[in-house]
Amino acid sequence: MGKKLPSDILRYTVLKIFEEGPSYGYEVVSSIEEVTDGYWSPSYGTIYPLIQRLEDQGLLKSLSEKEAKDQGLDNGDRNYFELTEKGKEEVTPDQETEARENFEELILGYLKIYENKYGKESLEELLENAL
Repeated sequence: MGKKLPSDILRYTVLKIFEEGPSYGYEVVSSIEEVTDGYWSPSYGTIYPLIQRLEDQGLLKSLSEKEAKDQGLDNGDRNYFELTEKGKEEVTPDQETEARENFEELILGYLKIYENKYGKESLEELLENAL
């Protein structure tokens, strides 16, 4: 599905994916699709520019072909990236808490909009089916 993640949540989600190890654009999109059961699927036109911005900000670094091979990655035509030290500072437990609080506020706001538009019973049914 083509639904969009808010940019700050998408940014943090992408950094968390890279925290697990080197990755590349297609793998990032696939990871987001997987953890959201397909509800959110960012386009490559969103992910690749975001990865580039994160690299420009010094949060990610592109791996050379040799670096990728040294880490046992099948480079092929893929351009792998990994978190820099500066990038690791963006996914600390304190940052995790802040991101979680922001995400919770966003979710609660969406739920309130839904409840006001469709009613409390519809919201309860939605939540029951979602979980």
